Amino acid sequence: MLVNNDEIEVSCDVLWFAKTNGIMDETQRRLFDRRQVIRVGDYGGTASTEFDVDEVAAIVSALEFSDVEVGLDEDERALLTKLTL
Repeated sequence: MLVNNDEIEVSCDVLWFAKTNGIMDETQRRLFDRRQVIRVGDYGGTASTEFDVDEVAAIVSALEFSDVEVGLDEDERALLTKLTL
């Protein structure tokens, strides 16, 4: 699945939240490490990448955890919707 810079930013943020809460699994760790280097660090950048099926599942898991713990903002909710369609 093709994702843009803003979606990379959101995914890295929720993966970081999973990491700081001690629930990051190995797939999430690899994904975070690989995507961290291409993120621009802010919205509106030009980065893009592909997420494979396992990566999509890892991000969905982190988003669902975040939703239960603190709720999702508009951008996080939009990414969750995109990844689960």
